[in-house]
Amino acid sequence: MIEYIDLNDFTCFDENELIFCSGINVLIGKNGTGKTHIMKCLAASLKANEDFKMATSQTKDRYGEIVTDRLMSYFKPDSLGRLVKKHKGAAYVRMKVNNEILSFSFSDAMKLVKTENNRYFNLPSSLYIPPREMFSLYEGFLSLYEKREVSFDGTYVELARALNAPLLKGESYQKVKKRLLDPLLNYWDVDVFKKNNRFYIKDETGEYEAHLVAEGLRKIASLICLVSNEELVPDSILFIDEPESNLNPSLISIVTKFLLLLANNGVQIFLATHDYLLTHQLSLNAEYRGFKEHVPEMKFFSLDKSGGSVVIEEGDSLSDIQNNSILDEYAGFYDMEKAYFERYDSK
Repeated sequence: MIEYIDLNDFTCFDENELIFCSGINVLIGKNGTGKTHIMKCLAASLKANEDFKMATSQTKDRYGEIVTDRLMSYFKPDSLGRLVKKHKGAAYVRMKVNNEILSFSFSDAMKLVKTENNRYFNLPSSLYIPPREMFSLYEGFLSLYEKREVSFDGTYVELARALNAPLLKGESYQKVKKRLLDPLLNYWDVDVFKKNNRFYIKDETGEYEAHLVAEGLRKIASLICLVSNEELVPDSILFIDEPESNLNPSLISIVTKFLLLLANNGVQIFLATHDYLLTHQLSLNAEYRGFKEHVPEMKFFSLDKSGGSVVIEEGDSLSDIQNNSILDEYAGFYDMEKAYFERYDSK
């Protein structure tokens, strides 16, 4: 899968290398530390490789054009040079995927990426799930995007296209359901289907249009849909940004179980999150991996800014990381509550 990425003067990064595991890679850190930028850079590079396969001209210049288009679509900067770290002049990105090297560079004055790649690599399929759910927005979204200028970046378009794929049926669906869905449906027994180009969710209480279901439930339903139409398959790569948004804590446990299930079926996962419960549930599994069955490999990355540069810690669990901004805030709240208690209890 994706083995590592080197980022040099790309967006907020000076010279950072991240070495990933084949299971679940968790990115934590305050806003603005580059978690989403790492995932978008990886995802855009993989999609550019897929696009290059279909290109009529397969040259280094054409590859550079395709990478440029993907970066511009995913990040939506005013110009390519805006992705170069301020006052640095040029950016360089290098990653290793399935023993193949993808690399490119560009300066703040260039309009196109420069790359040494001039052939298509047979790499895993990938899927990016952005923070805002697309399940209810899907209806009419693709036609709107083709005709109008909209504020959504390319990750939303790709997700809408993935949701647009027909759902499996018959024996093919039963195989996928048994392998990837049944364990999840033990916790939330629902059926997701599409009718007249609109998504519906059916549970024990009835059948509902996607618009009438809480956003948190729609996010989980979209994952079920992507498994049911085989856009998310074993041995693929999943990028998921803030899966906890608009989720009640009771649903976080379902998301955690689903992520573990996908990773155990060969899906390499990249996850950016601010959620205490999600990160600590995953970390707890990682800490007791030697004693529990079916716990995939995991790695945790903490991103922090120091003196204008991004500093990255990594470990096999949260206990290996010193700078945990999520835990720090919860500890600060505990200290504040304790101070209130001691102050007013003394009266």
